[in-house]
Amino acid sequence: MHTGKKCKVTVSPLPPGSGILFIRSDLGAKIPLSPFSVTNTARGTTLTGEKKASIHTVEHFLATVHGFGLDNLKVEMDAEEMPILDGSAVPFCGYFNKAGILDQETPATPLKVTDSFEVNFKDVSLKVEPAEGLFLDVTTSFPYPGLENQNRVFELKDGSFEKELAQARTFCFEEEIEELRRQGLIKGGDFSCAVVMGKKGIVNGPLRHEDEIVRHKTLDLLGDLKLLNRPLWAKVTVRKAGHRYHVELAKAILEKFGNGAEKTKKESGERPMLDILEIQKILPHRYPFLLVDRILELEPNKKVVAVKNVTINEPFFQGHFPGHPIMPGVLVIEAMAQAGGIAFLCEPANKGKILYLAGVDNARFRKPIMPGDQIRFEIEVLFVRSKIGKIAGKAIVDGQTAVEAEITCAIVDMDSIKKES
Repeated sequence: MHTGKKCKVTVSPLPPGSGILFIRSDLGAKIPLSPFSVTNTARGTTLTGEKKASIHTVEHFLATVHGFGLDNLKVEMDAEEMPILDGSAVPFCGYFNKAGILDQETPATPLKVTDSFEVNFKDVSLKVEPAEGLFLDVTTSFPYPGLENQNRVFELKDGSFEKELAQARTFCFEEEIEELRRQGLIKGGDFSCAVVMGKKGIVNGPLRHEDEIVRHKTLDLLGDLKLLNRPLWAKVTVRKAGHRYHVELAKAILEKFGNGAEKTKKESGERPMLDILEIQKILPHRYPFLLVDRILELEPNKKVVAVKNVTINEPFFQGHFPGHPIMPGVLVIEAMAQAGGIAFLCEPANKGKILYLAGVDNARFRKPIMPGDQIRFEIEVLFVRSKIGKIAGKAIVDGQTAVEAEITCAIVDMDSIKKES
């Protein structure tokens, strides 16, 4: 629509836990799906990744992915702009329905909003509240006949996207067209791919829905929330918002609730979450080698979900590498082992013991971890015996698996070491 260039898009499945991954196939560049990858929100959502490669106008595709409950997709594009098609999500729905959709064995864990908060920008407001599932409450206001105040309340459930939102087309206002052209935009746009609104009403009617405009704004919001790269459980209420504000909201959700679904003590029935002071009571590691910041979920000898916030102040970035900071893969493995070790050492019988690294199997390093990333460690205990334990772990950044490995640890009594020495 904007660049006037044709783009071939190839969508294929990925293994569980992979999330959505965009690739510019013409440049050989990966583009992570995250609100922090967004570099432009003028007339659409633009993501930028490796080699400064960008992709534009991805929100309608992402809305379809979100609306269908899809995950673990590789999306290859041979140019910078996702095709606009007819300006709605209907064609994308048709492609996915024709290709077929299968359930994978491992369900995606939703990011659950557990506290209400609000973000305001002058007359624009965005509010998030806890909910079981995803609910969108969208209000628009434009100084045009019939568009002064429109509201749509949408619940994401089976079939609701195709029925309620998919047909709603993107839109612009007649007096904007010449200015957009002067900006070098809408080079490929025409009346077949957008609703054009004039002061006296729709120029290229009829509308598909009486409230097609607010339905499309709801579709845009659904697409921009997919930037979280995992299902979201929340009620989201927005007033007069657009892509720029949707992205800021997605960033705020990630910053407030992390990369995972945090559980309260009442919800989980599991051991409560551990902060850094409680972690230090279990692990013997200290600065600069304590690499776990928080425990989100913990079942002794079964599983752990932990978080590590990676900052530029980490001492290893000084030399790894100057001008191109990347967290060493061996330290990601170490952090994974520390997170997994909590599942063993939290047991009263193991109080005062430490872990020795005994083996690493099937390690895979899939993407670099850099300053500003938050690592979510998902650890499963494979087995534990009297003096040995083995875990399978993943280090996940922005919903994508960065590192995975199986780690074997020896559980060692500190007192016996001191006696031997």
